[in-house]
Amino acid sequence: MVNKMTKGGFVPDVQTFNTLIEAITKSGEVEFCVEMYYTACKLGLSDGHKPFPSLYAPIIKGMCRNGMFDDAFSFFSDMKVKAHPPNRPVYTMLITMCGRGGKFVDAANYLVEMTEVGLVPISRCFDMVTDGLKNSGKHDLAMRIEQLEVQLRGV
Repeated sequence: MVNKMTKGGFVPDVQTFNTLIEAITKSGEVEFCVEMYYTACKLGLSDGHKPFPSLYAPIIKGMCRNGMFDDAFSFFSDMKVKAHPPNRPVYTMLITMCGRGGKFVDAANYLVEMTEVGLVPISRCFDMVTDGLKNSGKHDLAMRIEQLEVQLRGV
């Protein structure tokens, strides 16, 4: 159905696109979603504007769910260059997915990056990252992340 739409030159609106992407990534067809994203952008999904992070988020989440972290990180980097800057929900999702996948150092890096662009992570992200780092023996990095939270929150 999606192929027929895009081949016919029909472009779904952003909400329809996100719904399709979420459903298709849950079925494991992440590569198809990436193709569909680029095809839809060529057809004018974003109306000539930079795509919003919400267009990237379901694909990144699907990649992480399927263990494709390197691809997810690359797609996230692509988003930072070609789209609007990532927002708090996208960073939170990426940090959470890294934590679920045991990628605690990557989660810590994205948490720090998030603060560097002026966004404040939610407490749950700090807790997950520091707990994961401690459990994986990275106590020094966990302590630095805890210090960052104290610095940001003024606690």
